[in-house]
Amino acid sequence: MGHERIGTLPKSERWKSIVNSISDYTDAEDTIVEIAAQTTKNVRKRFQDINTDAGVFGAFKFIITLSHFAKSDNALDRLAEEGIVLPKNFNLYDLAFCIQNYISQNEDSKEYSSFATQSIIETISDWARSHQTNQQSLFDSNDTGLEIWQQASNGAGFCELSRLFFSKFTERYLKYFLEREAASGIDNLYDRTQFNKNLETHIDRISKHAFETSKITQSFAAAWFNKYAKEKLPSNKRIKGFLSFAFQKINSELIREEIKYD
Repeated sequence: MGHERIGTLPKSERWKSIVNSISDYTDAEDTIVEIAAQTTKNVRKRFQDINTDAGVFGAFKFIITLSHFAKSDNALDRLAEEGIVLPKNFNLYDLAFCIQNYISQNEDSKEYSSFATQSIIETISDWARSHQTNQQSLFDSNDTGLEIWQQASNGAGFCELSRLFFSKFTERYLKYFLEREAASGIDNLYDRTQFNKNLETHIDRISKHAFETSKITQSFAAAWFNKYAKEKLPSNKRIKGFLSFAFQKINSELIREEIKYD
């Protein structure tokens, strides 16, 4: 897969630093280091073969299909042929409902599908808000529903959209495993309660870390879309190959974080 080679990606804040801040009420340094390290290891383990899950694949194929057909003649008909059924004057509610139906029909693991569904709905909401071209509410029915998504029908737009998806997905798993490791690694009820409270106040930092981690996918997403998805909808095999490569790259970033714990 052709892509731009880039070195180690700088991050504004290390994962261990974020976890330390969440745990600033305790002096149990060894426990916190272990929680931080085990969290990223668990995420990496999840991501090893997650590209083969039907729900995760369905979520990402939804993004590609919407991006590919948004500029097409009879776009809604073409989307419907691919299982994405939207009303003529659709809004974000319609799109979110469509996503849920689409992924539920392509589901293996309930956990993976749930995380993928939540991640893609957040992705399309954030992306639509940042690319809104008029003052009308994104939740109102209107005849410009496809206009926003036409901006994703090129390498640059898809690159941005796909990075958002991987960022949201990674963020959810970091938070999920962080909570789980804290529950099993912190014996003191007070400390565990404080950890969970502090976690909620540091969500923005976790989100930023996940967004910076997902930047690695930008090194190849635009070129991939222009080569394989701009003129025709890529095959399922091609999409799975992209997903596999993207999660491998994210895992490589998580490994770099783990090395810094030592």
